[in-house]
Amino acid sequence: MRIIWGFFLILSLTIQNAFPINSTKGNNAVTDSSASMNFTDLKDTLYTDHPFYIDVNLTAQMGYLHSRDGSVKPFGISSGTDKLEDGINTKEGLFVIQCKMPKWYSRQFDSTLMLNWMGFHYGTGFHALKGSGYYRFLGKKRSSHGCVRISRDMAKFLYDTVSLGTPVLVHKGACLVAVAFTDSVHKYVHYSVEGLLNEVNRRYKQMYAGKYFISSHFHLLMDLDNVGHQGVPLGISKNILKRQIIKSPALFVKSVIPPVKGTVLIRKSLVKNDFRMYFVSK
Repeated sequence: MRIIWGFFLILSLTIQNAFPINSTKGNNAVTDSSASMNFTDLKDTLYTDHPFYIDVNLTAQMGYLHSRDGSVKPFGISSGTDKLEDGINTKEGLFVIQCKMPKWYSRQFDSTLMLNWMGFHYGTGFHALKGSGYYRFLGKKRSSHGCVRISRDMAKFLYDTVSLGTPVLVHKGACLVAVAFTDSVHKYVHYSVEGLLNEVNRRYKQMYAGKYFISSHFHLLMDLDNVGHQGVPLGISKNILKRQIIKSPALFVKSVIPPVKGTVLIRKSLVKNDFRMYFVSK
């Protein structure tokens, strides 16, 4: 028995040296193991039942059609700019395809014919134009009054491929949310429009406070029923703490290894710089 207790005493000292608590920031304390990790790229995830989702990078002026089978189809875009008269910058956010029309005429801009219209944010959507003059801007420069222009071939392909409710992630390269596909293993929670927005914003606040990893999270399902035209915000990347609170591996010993009579468990407090031994007698 003395040998066993001696072994766990040495183990506790070893773990304490490996994962000391930094208490200089009070509730924002982190383990040294996380101090060396940069969580700037930390993202929350929303899930879709659809076979595709579209990623639009406004900085690169590129779109990417992601498929459930893992394939990605890139295509050039030309997004909106406020440098044009009556033009607006294409809004960032996480949206879904709200409507589809093979032909749509813009009432605001001299009844311009828009081919294979796929709207995702009020009057903003993907579309092609009858002429080819705008092709020189695709993948290179913003040139529309707000929509995401694409080539006629790509517009036809997208129109025939994606359905209503397909996610559209529009960003400039930095955001706190990602899209992933559902699977048959995990369970997913479907909130209302208001409920989804509240939950996403709650998670962003946890990222800002450095507490994302110590809070419980459900797998959130997004679709046409809970993502309206306003979309889901992307969060503020510059506000995320690079050092997040993480749980010490010792906290999971009890759940990973079922305790038996005569077993000693070692736990590390998240608040105090100490280890505690618990002897299981039952």
